[in-house]
Amino acid sequence: MKVISTIIKYIISIILAIATILFLVINLTSSTILEKNYLLSKLEEVDYYNKIQEEIKSNFENYIYQSGLDESAFDNIVSKEKIQKDTQIIINNIYDGTSDKIDTQEIKDNLNENIEKTMVISRFNITQRNAIDTLADKICSEYTKTISSFSSYETQIHNVYEHAKTYIELAKKGLLITIGVTFILLLLLNMKKIYKAVTQIGVSLTVSGIFYIFINTFVNMKIKIQALTILNTAISEALRNILAELLNNIKNYGYILLVIGLILIIIGNIINSVIKNKKETEEE
Repeated sequence: MKVISTIIKYIISIILAIATILFLVINLTSSTILEKNYLLSKLEEVDYYNKIQEEIKSNFENYIYQSGLDESAFDNIVSKEKIQKDTQIIINNIYDGTSDKIDTQEIKDNLNENIEKTMVISRFNITQRNAIDTLADKICSEYTKTISSFSSYETQIHNVYEHAKTYIELAKKGLLITIGVTFILLLLLNMKKIYKAVTQIGVSLTVSGIFYIFINTFVNMKIKIQALTILNTAISEALRNILAELLNNIKNYGYILLVIGLILIIIGNIINSVIKNKKETEEE
């Protein structure tokens, strides 16, 4: 009977460790990448809007040579404020399920205004209005492609996001209940020797902490975060920043759990030693 009881305690301790690991991972994910404000703050942190503006200017260079226009025709046709506003639209579509479109009329107007000015300066004569409109359409298409390579998938991404949020909330509740139940069970199974429950809980937390530290070390060894590239430079930098912060938080969780776990183990063992010495003294 004692052997069975010991096995049950070990199983419960393992369940507590796994539930703790999963809960913290899910909670960390839901409070970071699944939060719209967190993503916006990260974009600000890496100076995303200025970098996207520079990339858009660079992408426009091909059209400068193709059109034969003076370079000044493309100056300031896209502002940082415009990029910030459109980025907010894209993020709102993904996180909130809105279906707002990016308006490029402002870009066309700015380009047309600049062309009219440069025609006088460079004596460049555009005889067909269609040529200007075609150029403006290409510029707007390039802008939209640069600012969001996945704009056509916003609805699908939002649907996945909503399902993920639902399942994550259910998982968090389930894991919290599991943690609470296993915690109480360990206390009940060690009712006569509560200090043993303290030790077992400490072991579970220590295992969780070691796991987090291992995961952080393993990922950093196997994946070069700072070399990750996706879509464009600005988005890549934001992604690298987010992943680095997530891994750092995982590492911090690991050390916190490890310290708390070791403290509980030490406390449990100290109480056990005190009780054991007291019994030995009484027997003498």
